[in-house]
Amino acid sequence: MLERHVWRDFVAVTFSVAIVGIGLGCTLPLTALALIRQGFGPEVVGWLAAASALGGVTGTFAAPAITRRLGRRTVMLSCMLLATAAVMPLQFTSSLASWALLRFLFGLSMAPLFVLGEAWINLLPPDASRGRVVAIYSTSFSLCQMLGPGLTTWLSGLPDTGFLIAGALFLLGAPGVALARGGTDDDHASEIAPADATQNANASWWAIMRFAPVIIAGTAFFALFDTVTLSFLPLFALDYGFSREQALLAAAVVMAGDAMLQFAVGWLADHWGRARIHRLCGLLLCLLLPLMPWVVHASWLWWPYLFVLGGLAGAVYTLAVVASGDYFTGAALLRSAGLIALTWNVSSSAGPAITGMAMQAWGSAAMVAVLLVVAVGFLLVARVRPNGKLVVADAVTERA
Repeated sequence: MLERHVWRDFVAVTFSVAIVGIGLGCTLPLTALALIRQGFGPEVVGWLAAASALGGVTGTFAAPAITRRLGRRTVMLSCMLLATAAVMPLQFTSSLASWALLRFLFGLSMAPLFVLGEAWINLLPPDASRGRVVAIYSTSFSLCQMLGPGLTTWLSGLPDTGFLIAGALFLLGAPGVALARGGTDDDHASEIAPADATQNANASWWAIMRFAPVIIAGTAFFALFDTVTLSFLPLFALDYGFSREQALLAAAVVMAGDAMLQFAVGWLADHWGRARIHRLCGLLLCLLLPLMPWVVHASWLWWPYLFVLGGLAGAVYTLAVVASGDYFTGAALLRSAGLIALTWNVSSSAGPAITGMAMQAWGSAAMVAVLLVVAVGFLLVARVRPNGKLVVADAVTERA
């Protein structure tokens, strides 16, 4: 799938971003549990998750200019340091204003990591294997993110050090970025050079959104699904009588499905058509989500249900990232990655806030309703086929 000398860069970047996934996966539920323990309701959890997402929006807009000035490697390393600096102080304050500011800074640190990391990964594989290569990247990230809720169970029992340990995790990703080649200023400049000869290298932000809305819709769905699942699925399970450990395990099982099914979906997409498999995943999600309030009562079905649900939701995002690499190169690829990050943070901002208020007003089942509405929206957008001169990978995207 990749030439031998390319594997080093792939492994290094994937390792670094996956380690970030561990920190992200434990920080969100740890924050939710800490707030609930202090007597706050789900609407406060939602607003603080929104503060983090708003920081991500700011980071997305700032990333291109800062990266041109400092270089990709420096920006990614700095973001890891900022993530640590934003999480550790949560250990020492109970002020909601301070928490909101720190969560904003945390989101600010996350956005450039994902913009630059995903653009970097998308440049490495040839078209024929992009689905599988990006799936390996997504799987690695999700496996590490899956460890987060499980790690939260342990950290929640360490009230004096939990956030200190969670913050330190982000520093473990620094060696991978430092070792990977292709992170120099010159290399980055070549990726975003406006004079790139490829036909679609200079597509504007608006042209990208208009040409491939499925990238935006797929990202919006999974961003909301991911944030809502990590923040509210444990609360949903608690309301249905699960213990705290079982409630946290529910989020971990969703992340496990996301991690373990991505390569299989990537293989199917490479061989049977990426757009076709993308739409199929959306359809299955729309059929499965309404069943959650009933499946939760069947313990024998609950865990495999969450596993499959996580795999399908993760595939919607993985194939959106793959589509970005299929359709765009050069500066347009970086802009597309930026739009993915921007969409992620806008969706992560609005989704938890809306979900928290809906659950406060109508109960736990409101979480399912929010997820279903966004899944239906994705499926409708996915039916729109890209067309026009920007298409450079139609044969790959719709290969039978």
